[in-house]
Amino acid sequence: MNALCLLPILALIGFYLACYLVARALIRPPLPSPPNPPSDYGLAFEAVRFPSRDGLGLSGWWIPAAQPTERTIIICHGRDGSRDRETPHAETLHTAGFNVLMFDFRAHGDSEGEQVTFGMYERDDLLGALDFLAGRGIGRAGVLGFSLGATTAILTAAVSDRIAVIVAEGAVVRLKNTLARRFWRYGVPYPLGWLVAAWSLATATVFTRGRMDQVDAIRWIPHLKAPILLIHGAADDLISAAEVAELAVSCGSWAVVWQVAGAGHHEASQVAAAAFKTHMLAWFDQHLPNTHGAAAQTTD
Repeated sequence: MNALCLLPILALIGFYLACYLVARALIRPPLPSPPNPPSDYGLAFEAVRFPSRDGLGLSGWWIPAAQPTERTIIICHGRDGSRDRETPHAETLHTAGFNVLMFDFRAHGDSEGEQVTFGMYERDDLLGALDFLAGRGIGRAGVLGFSLGATTAILTAAVSDRIAVIVAEGAVVRLKNTLARRFWRYGVPYPLGWLVAAWSLATATVFTRGRMDQVDAIRWIPHLKAPILLIHGAADDLISAAEVAELAVSCGSWAVVWQVAGAGHHEASQVAAAAFKTHMLAWFDQHLPNTHGAAAQTTD
């Protein structure tokens, strides 16, 4: 066999090796964010642990409102880091009179787990958080989610009516597209990056024993039965404005889009801090009224 015959074989081996390495990197647990507990903001809180629906132990903070209320927001962090990154939002929500539950997804922070699955199994984590709240007499809650957390909120609300309202920044509309754009940052042409993303997700599916190719928000949002505020950074190079618009159309009248000029992925609350607080609180106040009835009936 001459060298010319070997070249295609070596190229295929190199391609599959690259996909294998990318798949391993995708599901690898990230480093946690720097410690940023609620006590640093003068908030009284309880460190809690509760099980995901599949039994993994999850670590969180329960921050009760100053006055008794059922109005509760679950904060869901992004792929990189841990719940500590989002503590400033807990302060904002607590000041506005909400209970707040923050927790680390599996394979993040202080929670158990060894694989990140971009919403596939994280949905079980959010359902576990809702179960925790139900144990405290809170039948329905709002969700504030960022990137992975935003996607997971959509996937979960598609199968559970316990989520009453969502604020989602940077939800991943199509994971292959987002990964291809990330590879493009490093000079990989988009068509090749998309191919690598597709094969890497197929490989990751073998490792995780689940369909990681089915975590796209666009697949699940038509089943949503909760109002959702979709926040998009106009400078986000991982998720396009056209994709977010498509997401809103697929959701129908439940969805409103707010685009933040100059903000990249997961940057809206930093670039437009005051406006972010205003939009977030207005959305939660509108769709999560302060009631004192019995816990809502659920179907999940």
